[in-house]
Amino acid sequence: MSKIMEPRSKAGDMFYDEYFYKIYRRIGYPEKWIGEGRSYDPSESYVISHPSWFVEDIPEIPNVSIYGLFKRTVDNHPDETAVVFLDKKISYRELDKLARRYAALLKDLGIKKGEVVSAMLPNSLQHWVAFYGAAKLGAIHNPINVMYQTDEVAYQVDDSGARVVLALDLLYDKLRPLKEKGILENIIVTNIKDFAAPNAFIPAAIKPLWDIPKQKIEGALDLFDTMEKYEPLEEDVECSPRDDTALLLYTAGTTGRSKGVIETHFNLVFNSLSHVHAARIFDDRIVNYSIMPMFHTAGYFLYTLPTFYQGGTVIPIPMFDLEYTYKIIQDYGVNVLFAPPTLFIALMSNKEFLEKYDISSLKLTIGCGAPVPLAVQKQWDDLSGISLTNGWGMTETNSGGTISIPGRKEKLDSIGIPVYSEVKIVDDKGNIVPRGEQGEILYRGLQVAKGYLNKPEETKKTFQADGWLRTGDRGYVDEEDFVYFVDRVKDLIIASGYNIAPVEVEDVIYEHPGVSEVAVIGIPHEYRGETVKAFVVLKDHAKGKVTEQDIIEHCRKRLATFKVPRIVEFKDTLPKSAVGKVLRRVLKEEELSK
Repeated sequence: MSKIMEPRSKAGDMFYDEYFYKIYRRIGYPEKWIGEGRSYDPSESYVISHPSWFVEDIPEIPNVSIYGLFKRTVDNHPDETAVVFLDKKISYRELDKLARRYAALLKDLGIKKGEVVSAMLPNSLQHWVAFYGAAKLGAIHNPINVMYQTDEVAYQVDDSGARVVLALDLLYDKLRPLKEKGILENIIVTNIKDFAAPNAFIPAAIKPLWDIPKQKIEGALDLFDTMEKYEPLEEDVECSPRDDTALLLYTAGTTGRSKGVIETHFNLVFNSLSHVHAARIFDDRIVNYSIMPMFHTAGYFLYTLPTFYQGGTVIPIPMFDLEYTYKIIQDYGVNVLFAPPTLFIALMSNKEFLEKYDISSLKLTIGCGAPVPLAVQKQWDDLSGISLTNGWGMTETNSGGTISIPGRKEKLDSIGIPVYSEVKIVDDKGNIVPRGEQGEILYRGLQVAKGYLNKPEETKKTFQADGWLRTGDRGYVDEEDFVYFVDRVKDLIIASGYNIAPVEVEDVIYEHPGVSEVAVIGIPHEYRGETVKAFVVLKDHAKGKVTEQDIIEHCRKRLATFKVPRIVEFKDTLPKSAVGKVLRRVLKEEELSK
């Protein structure tokens, strides 16, 4: 393992040593981009990761499709367990055969290279069959949020141009109108029990899916029954990894209509490798608890595609259940857990389960979906002895754009360092700012997606011609080259002319021993413009004991006066997205509607 390079603010031009160029040339990083980076003064807010900051060197990126990368694992680890779904195991050889049968089915339905095939499925074995089957055929995989209603599904199907959808059978009624109107040509259905152990342990959260009896649906094809009629597809489809789209992921749409992000085979292959080699802190075979939904970028990279690249085991979790999470970790020796902060908060909240189950197999735990409050990180470390690492990413960066490297290049309160990529901070005019000064985070790297489907103006605005991606996030870079997330630019509270980052106030409130969850927003105020309001969920032992004034006084001791919440409201729960991210937008909408 190489000696860790000093930050650019100290190393100056020595930062760009022979080792730096060796690795960046190996992965095909544009010399023009590196040249621009070298032009920035070390005192300015620019950072490119030095390869020595990572655990091991990244190899040359293979010029293959994402299926081609998977096939290498199949050839090297044919009999290893690839997936465990509802207590049923499947080997890499068997998963590959199912994926190739599905590819043959799609081909028979008239699907050609470059055409979109949608999947409206929870995390499951079937979803991975759909993903790799489409990739084998050269088609584009397009997941649809399982919580969408018919109108939302119709928008995505129309925008993507999908003609075929594979869906959970209980979601068929949301798709039926689209088939009746001729928008969809074929609907393929599967039941949650189609690939599950007969005696599987079914937690309360999954029971509503399990208890629905499987029935023949008129006008739909049954996935497994139909696949049995086909021999696995053998022929290889020619792929140009940097040009051909593999995955069309729709953003959450928090700033308007959701947008289809175009992700190439190279994007997926690159991040499969980069996510592994940057932070491979232990040598054991990976067993990954996969809770991040597959209609979200984290469902692919945190940490499933990297796990398949290594020949590890993925355990897809269709719905979160607290005790089931403990049981899965214990029973299968889960050692990698990527999850939103809310999941770690939940794990720490139940003393009974902590005493009942052994979760000591965990070795790498990383927060995703939202920055993990420092207080939560410290609590998790105290409980488990494992660092709860922070990172940051977007659909447009194919998930992990920055990350702290446990035990090597780590800072708990930051979102880490760019992963074989660059970050710079700019002001409202696009000019780079000095280190420590806040501005918009711009991101550049080989993992950045091609753009938005059918939205040329938005693509041009976000994906800039010089490679920089405008993130819409506010942050800064410190003297040690760590990147800090302040907030979404749109979430900043402006009170009496002061900019207030909700996450800063939330972090302080999380330090209160009685607080379980918190969200902070700005609400209209006739004098201050906006004022700070905190929504707080208390731990059971604190309910009825901790008051609004207690929270305010706690903040006054730790924050400037203008940042202290003027209003505190206690709630039983906070609104969350499908990935467990607290939705300040919903709270704000509720406030404005009062």
